[in-house]
Amino acid sequence: MKRFSVLLALLVNAFLSFSQDQAQGIKLSNPLERIVYQRNHNMAAVPVKGNGPAGSTVIMARLVAWQADQGKTTKWVVVDAKPVNGEFSGIIKGSGGWYSLEVKALNKKTEIGKAKVERVGIGEVFLVVGHSVAQGGEINIEGATDDRVNTVQLDEKNKVFDSLYLRTGDPQYLPDPVFVQAATGVAHAPFGHHNYFWSKFGELLAKKENVPVLLYNAAFGGTSLEHWAKSSQNIQFEHGFVRSGIRMPYINVLNAIKKYLPLTGVRALLADQGANDAGQKSADTILRYYKTFMSQARSDLNYPQLAVVVNRHTMANALQVREAQNRMVKELYSFPGPDYDELVKEDRVDGIHLSLSGEEKAAAMWAAALNREFFRLAKPWIPKLK
Repeated sequence: MKRFSVLLALLVNAFLSFSQDQAQGIKLSNPLERIVYQRNHNMAAVPVKGNGPAGSTVIMARLVAWQADQGKTTKWVVVDAKPVNGEFSGIIKGSGGWYSLEVKALNKKTEIGKAKVERVGIGEVFLVVGHSVAQGGEINIEGATDDRVNTVQLDEKNKVFDSLYLRTGDPQYLPDPVFVQAATGVAHAPFGHHNYFWSKFGELLAKKENVPVLLYNAAFGGTSLEHWAKSSQNIQFEHGFVRSGIRMPYINVLNAIKKYLPLTGVRALLADQGANDAGQKSADTILRYYKTFMSQARSDLNYPQLAVVVNRHTMANALQVREAQNRMVKELYSFPGPDYDELVKEDRVDGIHLSLSGEEKAAAMWAAALNREFFRLAKPWIPKLK
């Protein structure tokens, strides 16, 4: 009798263990942890894809807000009513916020599998372009402490990036879309340098808009609008360290368009341009360069309405640069960014690059520039779900 009881206990434990394994039997391929989907009118569709256990007849999901004031928890909805051999694909719609995504597989009305993605965002996505005042340097303020600010981390010391990407511009040598918090010391792919002031900007914007923020940085120090325009058209130029033969610096934007934006969408390009254009004496020419590279970005994204936010800065003996920036702001789908003339001498280390105080101010200025009018008029690009 004792032997029978032991055997029965072993069978029960085995059954329970099997049942628990089955209850965890969903493998999700989408969404990725910490991804942020660009919202439109404060809404977005989150793709839900993966494989469920054998016998799955329906897949359901819900979004659960991390905090009551950071999104709206949804009801359970059917994302796939007819999974094939356990494989499923569908969407769940949600409002702007920071969520956990819960998924369950049912056999008729019986739950046979479940899965969870801890952090999924519906919010704002931006791509930074420009020269060193956009890319960053060795002086960096604290990164984001708000959990909702994210990026794809670029390891600038990685040998693959250093030896292969910088020589070829091939996007396969950029980091895969693994999303992380944009904390101190985290550089933003595809070409950012350290966290700079952009992570703090993201934190200020996340708090102001009460939604997650995702940042990419395609800027390249030492470049001018002429370099951006010519590389966008695959026209080579002479430069001490920028390889125009692989379409640097514009290739960073093109690679972001190919590798990252199709997953997340984007609201706008944040452009800090002009400091290296003082040698060009014609505002008409500077403006033409600006419009050329933006036109190419819109063409490559296949989205003519792609917004750009333009910084302004009046440099001594280079008023033509300020004139070109002011005129660019008035172009269709262009918006005014910070006016760096508000910075004081102590905010610059050399008249151009930002000190710690300058970075603090720049972060606040960029966040303030993205006001109600901007979000009303800047139409985001939302990728079509496959």
